[in-house]
Amino acid sequence: MPIQQFRKPNRLPPSNYLGFGAYLVTVCTKHRQPIFISPEIVEPLVCSLSEQALKHSFNVHAYCFMPDHCHFLLAGLNPNARLSPAVRAFKGQSTVLLRRFGFHAVWQKGFHDHVIRNSDDLSSSMAYILENPVKAGLVKHPQDWPLSGSFVFNWRSFASSPSPLTSDPAL
Repeated sequence: MPIQQFRKPNRLPPSNYLGFGAYLVTVCTKHRQPIFISPEIVEPLVCSLSEQALKHSFNVHAYCFMPDHCHFLLAGLNPNARLSPAVRAFKGQSTVLLRRFGFHAVWQKGFHDHVIRNSDDLSSSMAYILENPVKAGLVKHPQDWPLSGSFVFNWRSFASSPSPLTSDPAL
């Protein structure tokens, strides 16, 4: 009889993803295909992200669409905010939107997350998201990447400010 292997759960207990928490989320395209290559493709997804985040009680402190993946820094706005349904709703709606551009199988299964634990973690996660295009060699400065942003603050001033979010009472 073959030995059955069990996959280690890639999530913490559900209570870690409920309420006023903050999360760094990474979602990759299927087979890492480069889909997010122009503002025309990404703009409808940014609208979808905004819509789904608000619908599921999250603020989007930062986002960055790289060619084959995207990052979001989400913060719950009330005790009922749940991360997985919010990400699932975004992926579903964005798949429908991307069909207009001829993309069908868009996303890898699931997503990667990191629970933000303190203000230093928040600052480093914000920097990770916004500096991702620089580290990938796509631009010299985070402000030059047209597929990044924030729905909470002027992210282009992030580089000159040590931590724009630490005064947020929701975190």
